[in-house]
Amino acid sequence: MLHIRTLAMVKTIPSGALHPGMPRTGSRIIVLVVPPVEELDLVGPLQVFSSVNRLAGRTIYSAEIVTNSRELIVNSEGGLLTFLAQAHFQDVKERFDSVLLVCGVGSRTTRDPALCAWLKTISTGVRRLGSVCVGAFLLAEAGLLNGKNATAHWKFGQQLAKQYPKVKVQSDRLWVKDGNVYTSAGISAGIDLALAWVEEDCGVALAHEAARELVLFLRRPGGQQQLSVSLGSQASEMRSIQELQVWITENSQKRFSMRNLAERVSMSTRTFERVFTREVGMTPSQYVLRTRVEAAQRQMERTNRGLKQIAAACGFGSTDLMRRAFVRLLGTTPGHYRSQFLT
Repeated sequence: MLHIRTLAMVKTIPSGALHPGMPRTGSRIIVLVVPPVEELDLVGPLQVFSSVNRLAGRTIYSAEIVTNSRELIVNSEGGLLTFLAQAHFQDVKERFDSVLLVCGVGSRTTRDPALCAWLKTISTGVRRLGSVCVGAFLLAEAGLLNGKNATAHWKFGQQLAKQYPKVKVQSDRLWVKDGNVYTSAGISAGIDLALAWVEEDCGVALAHEAARELVLFLRRPGGQQQLSVSLGSQASEMRSIQELQVWITENSQKRFSMRNLAERVSMSTRTFERVFTREVGMTPSQYVLRTRVEAAQRQMERTNRGLKQIAAACGFGSTDLMRRAFVRLLGTTPGHYRSQFLT
């Protein structure tokens, strides 16, 4: 078994001010871990903060791992890694800016009254209180998600809603912000949440630079669905179909014909439509439409472009065609969809 001690992943800096006057530099983040923990849920966000420090050439974030375990030992659910926390959560001193709660599938059912009381106490003074994956269960247990929108890994959304009916669960979102509380879908979505915090503190440019350094294919906004057609497209076992689907995703602004697509994989039109539908589970035209909608969603979430510009950039040809596609696939209009990201 490999044992790793995670003592000081980023340098310690003077503690920052509490909400709402937190400056863009000097953010002290407490990473609260309830073992056993999913390894990437913990390491992914920490790597983001460490990368930002390196890219900025100065210490923007300090991150301290604390736990509810008196022994300070943090076991991983996979059994391959063991982490050593720096302190018990009740021993945290001085001010801190943000708290990120991380646990595992097994530890999501933890009942720790002292932990709940501590979370309630700090929730009103901390600028940000976040959770990765099923850490939302622990926030809900403390009553901090009552009446709030929240998410968790899609496998556990229904359970979260059933167990905590006062929580407004949005199981299809990567991460959700409601007030100063953030929840995320976990695993790689924890990285997306950490990058969102970086964007809040340091702006879009540095967040994108950190994403590039981590070799992320796409820096995903919170409103993006956990299960996307772009990801599903990669399930095909035929390499030629995989490559075509990636090409379609990267060229959604272009106009496609069935003949053009068939020629790219050296098939007749009839054979191509049959093979594509078998491999992907939808027709080529359905796939193209869904990739256009997802491309438009990303633009609405991350840019100030007008709907006409977005429709043209995503290959719809007109805002009316884009509106029809949104209503058909998402059950809402582009204007209403964009309004969710203007608050």
